[in-house]
Amino acid sequence: MRIQVRLYATLVAAWPGVRAGEPIDVELPDEARLPDLLRRLRIEPRAVHLAILNGRPVHDRACRLSDGDRLGLFPPVGGG
Repeated sequence: MRIQVRLYATLVAAWPGVRAGEPIDVELPDEARLPDLLRRLRIEPRAVHLAILNGRPVHDRACRLSDGDRLGLFPPVGGG
């Protein structure tokens, strides 16, 4: 299956050459879950503060993904 992923802020370091918010198509096996995607992207789960799946916040970090899903991943944000 194919998932469209958008990485934001420091998470773009996982895919050199990609700009923040630029869509990336990621191929995953059927029945894949969010942790499988993070492993594929080489992103530590603790580095993701917020995941938005098809326009809604993800509360279950073990959620199953489906073909055609759109996912945004955001790190913790600091500043002042």
